[in-house]
Amino acid sequence: MKLLGISCGRRMGNSEILLREALMGAAESGTETEVLSLLDVDVKPCIGCKVCQAEITGKEYCVIKDDAVFVWNKIMDCDGLILSGPVYCLTPPGYLLVIRDRLFGSKSDVAWMMERKKLKEQGEKVFVDERCFKTRPGAFISVGGSVTPDWLSLGLSIFQTMTFSIQLEVVDQMMVMGTNIVKGQVLLDDAAMARARKLGYHVAEAMGKPGPEMKWRGDETGTCPVCHQNEITIKGKNPVQCPICGIYGELKIENGEIKVVFSEAEQKRSRLTLAGKMEHWNEYHPADPEKAWKLNQTSTMPPAKQAQYMNEITRKMAKYKADKPCTKP
Repeated sequence: MKLLGISCGRRMGNSEILLREALMGAAESGTETEVLSLLDVDVKPCIGCKVCQAEITGKEYCVIKDDAVFVWNKIMDCDGLILSGPVYCLTPPGYLLVIRDRLFGSKSDVAWMMERKKLKEQGEKVFVDERCFKTRPGAFISVGGSVTPDWLSLGLSIFQTMTFSIQLEVVDQMMVMGTNIVKGQVLLDDAAMARARKLGYHVAEAMGKPGPEMKWRGDETGTCPVCHQNEITIKGKNPVQCPICGIYGELKIENGEIKVVFSEAEQKRSRLTLAGKMEHWNEYHPADPEKAWKLNQTSTMPPAKQAQYMNEITRKMAKYKADKPCTKP
C-alpha cells in the first residue's frame, strides 16, 4: 500500500520537511511512500463551463489540458494521504484551493458517484471512477510563522474542504507555529519533528482498515467531535453550527467552560459522512422537483418549468451581455 504526501509549500520549506518526516515515520512500518509538490504541477482553475466532460466521460476529457489528471490519479491510486502546507492569508496557499475546486466537490463526491453508478447501470452516459469508493485514512500538517494561532485560524480546517468529498477519514492533524520565517527553521523544533513522525505512523497504522476502524489519534478532540475543528457559527442563540460539517449543536457554559453538544443524529448527518453527502444529493435531485422548488428546498429547476425559466433568464441576461466588457491586461 502507498501513502501519498502532498506538499503545498516551498521546496524543502518547513511544511515539506515536516511532511517528509511524517512519511519517514510511516515508512518504518514498511509503508511505501511518495511525495508530490504542488509547485511541480500546473493545474488551472475550473472555468465553470457547465458541460463538464469530467462528469460524463472522465477527468482526462476536461476541456482544460494541464496536470489535473496526473494529480487526480496520484490521489486516487494512493491508500493514505497527508496534506501539508504553510498558512498564507489565514489559509493554505491558493493553488491548493484551485486543485480542490477543479477536481473535488460534487465531481468527486462519493455519494454522488454512487448515484451516478446507478444511472450508468440504467444506460445513462455518466462517468464513474471506482477508485472513489476506496476508504483512505489521512492527516493534515499546517505550518505558520505566527507564534500564536490568531493568524493561523483556518490553516487546518480548509484542508477538510478538499478531502471530505472523497470520504478521507482524517485520523490526525497538527499545527506548528513560529516556524515559517526561515526555510528549515522547523528543524530546530525537536518536538514538532517528533510529532510529525508520530502523525505519519498514525496514518500508516490505519491504512487498509475499514472506515469505522480508522480512529481519531489527534492530540485534541476539538469543539466538533466529527471534524475535530474549533470553528463555530453563532447567530445570537442556539442552535450553533459547525461550518465544516454543517451540523447543529447546543452551546452550553458549565463551570465557566464553553462547550457545544452535538447529538448523535446530527453527527451522523455531517457532510464528512456518507449520509451527509447523500442529503446534499437529494437536495439537487429531489423526488418531487415541483414541490421542492415551490418550498425552496432545491435550486434545481423542475423539468416542466425549465423552458419557461430559461427563456426568462435569456431575456433578462441581455442587459448584462450588453454592458461593458471585463477589464483585461
